Amino acid sequence: MQGDEMERQEARQYLEDRVVGTSEGIFWNMQCISLTTIIIPNILHSIYLGVLKHLMEWVTSFLEQHSRNNKFNQLWVMMPP
Repeated sequence: MQGDEMERQEARQYLEDRVVGTSEGIFWNMQCISLTTIIIPNILHSIYLGVLKHLMEWVTSFLEQHSRNNKFNQLWVMMPP
């Protein structure tokens, strides 16, 4: 156990020396997700879809609240593919 802790401290120091953030990610403490399987594309795809859905709902609500939805739609239609 002590060896594992030393490795963690060395790894943390290595990252901090290179100005890499060492805070834990949101998924680290979730009981329903195993860190060894988080890279499975289906799980990541589902997470990205959920985040995208949330962001689109937020943006739509924001635009409606500020009466900019029509202007956004007009500009969006003018965007090239």
